[in-house]
Amino acid sequence: MRRAAGVALAGLLLVAGSARAEPWSLLIGRVLERGSSSPIANARVEAGGASALTDGDGRFQLALPPGAVEVLVVEERHEPLRAVEKLRAGQGTLVEYRLLPRAARRYATVVRAAAPTGAGERFSLQGDELAHLPGGLGDPLHAVASMPGVAQPIPLLPVFVVRGSSPGASGFFLDGLRVPELFHSLMGGGMVHPRLLDRIDFHPGAYGVEFGRYVGGVVDAETRPARGDGSHGEAEVRPYEVSALGEARLGAEGRVAIAGHYGFPTPILQLFDPRVDVQYWDYQLRVDWRGLTIEALGASDAVSIATDQTVAAAPGTTGTRPYALSFHRIQVRERASLGRGVDFEAALWGGLDDMSDAAGESVEKLALGIRANVRARFRWLRLRAGLDAELSQVSGQNLGGASDPSLSPGGSAGPDELGDLAGDRWGIVAGGYVEADAELGRFGATAGVRGDVYHAGGVTVLAADPRLGLRARLLPALEVRAGIGLHQQPPTFPIALPGVDTFALRIGLQRAVQSAVTVEARLGSAVTASATGYYNRYWDLNDLLINGEGALCPTPPPEALTGLEAEAVRQVDGSAYGMELLLRRSNSNGERFSGWIAYTLGRASRQFSCGLRPADFDQTHVLNVVAQVRLPRNVMAGARLQVATGRPMTVAVLPYVADTQRNNARLPTYVQLDVRLDREWIFERWALAAFVEVLNLTYSETVFGPSYPLEGSVIRYDKPDLVGFRWVLPSLGLRGRF
Repeated sequence: MRRAAGVALAGLLLVAGSARAEPWSLLIGRVLERGSSSPIANARVEAGGASALTDGDGRFQLALPPGAVEVLVVEERHEPLRAVEKLRAGQGTLVEYRLLPRAARRYATVVRAAAPTGAGERFSLQGDELAHLPGGLGDPLHAVASMPGVAQPIPLLPVFVVRGSSPGASGFFLDGLRVPELFHSLMGGGMVHPRLLDRIDFHPGAYGVEFGRYVGGVVDAETRPARGDGSHGEAEVRPYEVSALGEARLGAEGRVAIAGHYGFPTPILQLFDPRVDVQYWDYQLRVDWRGLTIEALGASDAVSIATDQTVAAAPGTTGTRPYALSFHRIQVRERASLGRGVDFEAALWGGLDDMSDAAGESVEKLALGIRANVRARFRWLRLRAGLDAELSQVSGQNLGGASDPSLSPGGSAGPDELGDLAGDRWGIVAGGYVEADAELGRFGATAGVRGDVYHAGGVTVLAADPRLGLRARLLPALEVRAGIGLHQQPPTFPIALPGVDTFALRIGLQRAVQSAVTVEARLGSAVTASATGYYNRYWDLNDLLINGEGALCPTPPPEALTGLEAEAVRQVDGSAYGMELLLRRSNSNGERFSGWIAYTLGRASRQFSCGLRPADFDQTHVLNVVAQVRLPRNVMAGARLQVATGRPMTVAVLPYVADTQRNNARLPTYVQLDVRLDREWIFERWALAAFVEVLNLTYSETVFGPSYPLEGSVIRYDKPDLVGFRWVLPSLGLRGRF
C-alpha cells in the first residue's frame, strides 16, 4: 500500500526543467517494510525508463515526465510492488511504498555444522524461524535440545547431557558472560527474549581454546543491538506468561533495547496438583553507542511444593519457602577495529548469583570480572589471544541451621560438616589463551593453548589445556574435520548451581580429553549431511545421581573431603564414545520445507567401585526429527519427534543383593511428539500473529528415576518403583509487533 500527497517543489523542478528544456515532475518517496515500518535499503525503484536505489533510510527520488507512470519496486527479500502515479508538470509527488516480506526470507534459518575456522564442531543457529520451532515454547535456545550429541535425561526439565558428560560439566555464555543457566525451569522458555537473540553457537566438544573451564559442551549466545531505523515493539501473551520487547533509537548513533518475561503458571499447574507453585521472570537491557555496549540482564526461578497439611489448612497456597535460583549481570563492553584486519574487545562486568532452598538455607555469590581479546587476520593466517579474570565472594546463610525449625525438622549440618559450602569464601579465577589458525588451499589447521589458575580457601590449582584442530576440503562438496584437546574444570555438582563454584579445590580438577572426527557433504544447495565419531576420556568427574541406588555399589568419597561435601562429591573416571548423524535441509534459498534429523548412538561408562558400568546419565539412542513447512497465507506448521532410550537404573538380584551390578536395567524408552501452528496477519504498520503449540501430544510419562520402598527396616532394592507422571502441555497465544 502507498500514501501519495502533492508537494510544491517548484524551485527545484524549475531548475530541472530549465536544464532539460521541457516540463518535468519529481517523484520523492520512501520504501518501508509492511508490518514493521522498517526502511528498506537498496530497493530498486523503476519508472518511466529511469531507476534509483533507496538509501539506508529507504529514501529515493526520480525526475520523470508528467503524466501517468507505472512504478515497480523490487528488493530480493520482499515481494515486488507495482503502482501507477499521476505526475503533474512542475509539481512533486511524495509517495510511500510498503513491501510485503517474502515468507521464505522472513523465516530464513541457518543450521550449519561447520565453523570456517577454529577447532572442533560448531552448530550455528540463526534466523527468525527458530522462534517457531515445535517443542521450543517459542524460544530458539531450546533448539539445542534437538542437536546431535545432546540427551535430555529428564524430559520437561532444562537439563542436558552432552556427549556422555555430566549436566554440571557444560557451560553457558551470553554476550561473552558466563551465566549459570539459559533456561527457565518447567514451563518457561529461555532467559533471553527470542527476538533479541542474534546467534546461538553450540559446541558439543573438541572446541577451541576461547572456551575453557568446562569438560562438557558449551552454548554461546549473542544478542543483537536495537534496530536503528526508528522505534519498534512487540508483546506476546500466553495463558501462563507475558513478554515484551521495545527498541528505540537514541540520537544519531545510539540504540536501546529492553525486553523481559514474566511467568505465572501456578493456576494451571494447581489444576493437576494444588501443592505446586512456580514463578519465573527475566529482563534484558542493552544500550549501544558506536562500539560501546552497556548491558544489564537477570533471571529468577522459584519452585515450591507444599505439604499435605499445608494444603489442607490453606488450599491454593504453598505456605513454604520456594527453591529459588536467580542471577544478575551488568556489563560494559567496547569493541573496535584497529585497522589492517585487527579487532579488539574489552569488557568489565559484575554479577550476583543466589540460590536458596525451602529450609531457608542459601548461597550467594558476588563477582567482578574483566575480559579482553584481540584478533588479527592476515592472508592465510589468523591469530587470536585473550585473557579474563574473576574475583568472587561466596557466602552461605543459615547453613548452620534453618531459621524456621519446622522447615528442617532434622536440623542442618554444622559449618564443620559443610566445608567450603559454609561461611564466606573468596575465589579468584583467571586465564588466558593464544591460538593460530592457518588456511593453505584446501587444508587448514588450528592450534592453541590456554592456561587457567583457580584460588580459593588457601588452595591454588593451575591448568594448561592444549588443543588442535585439522580440516581438509577433499572435494568441493566434501569436507573432513578433526579435533582433539584437553579440557579441565573445577569440582562441580552433577547439576550446575548458581554460586556454588571454586569449592573443594583441594581434590583437584575434573579433566577430559575430547576428540572428534567429522565428515560433511553438501547434497545440494539446501541439503547437508554429516557424520561425527567422538571419543572422550574423563578423570575425576562428578556426575553421580543423588539417590539410593548408589548404596549397592558405593564409590568412596575423596579422602580430602568430609561431611556434606563428601556426600555430594564422588570422583570417578570414565569415557564416552559414539556416532552422530545429521541430515538437514535449510530454507535459506526459499524452500518451503525445512528441518533436520539428528541421531546419536553413544555409550558413556564410569569406573565404579564394583567395576566398569554404564554411567548414570547414559542414553544409548537419541533421535530428534524436526520438520517445518510454510503454507499459504503466512501459515507455518511444524512437528518435532523425540525418541530416547531410558537412563540406567539398578534392580537388585536376590538372594545376593551385594553382588548386584550397578545400572543393570533401564528406565522405559521415552517418545515425545510436539506440534506447532503459526499464522501471521500483516497490516500496514503492524502485524498480529496467533499460534498454538502442544508439547508431548503422545501423553508420555516423564520418569525422574527409581524409588526403593522400605519394608520394615529393609530397603527393597529388588522392587523399585518408578517416580514420574504423564503430562501434556497445550499452549496458545497472541503476538503483536510494529
